Amino acid sequence: MINMKKVEIIIESVYINRLLKLLKGHEITGYTIIKDIAGCGGHGLKTADDVTDVFSNNYLFTVCEEEKFLYMQEDIRSFIKKYGGKCIISDVMLLK
Repeated sequence: MINMKKVEIIIESVYINRLLKLLKGHEITGYTIIKDIAGCGGHGLKTADDVTDVFSNNYLFTVCEEEKFLYMQEDIRSFIKKYGGKCIISDVMLLK
C-alpha cells in the first residue's frame, strides 16, 4: 500500500474547466467528477437548475502523492479564495 492524499473539491460548475487546468498544471491527470450535486452549507440549500448547470455544483476528487499535494496546495487555496467552494484533504492509502 502507498500513502497518498485525497483531494476533494466542491465548486460551481462554471469553474470546473479552470480547476482542471490547475490540476493539469501540477500533472494531476486522474480524477473523478460528479456533476449536479446538491447540499446545504453556509449559503443555504444549493440545488441544480433543471434547464442549465449554471447554478449547480460539481464534486471532484483525486488522489496524489503527498509531495505533489504540498507543491500545489497554495494554488488550490488561491483558487478556492477567488472562485469559492470547499476543499477537503484526507490521508488515504492506495492498494496496489
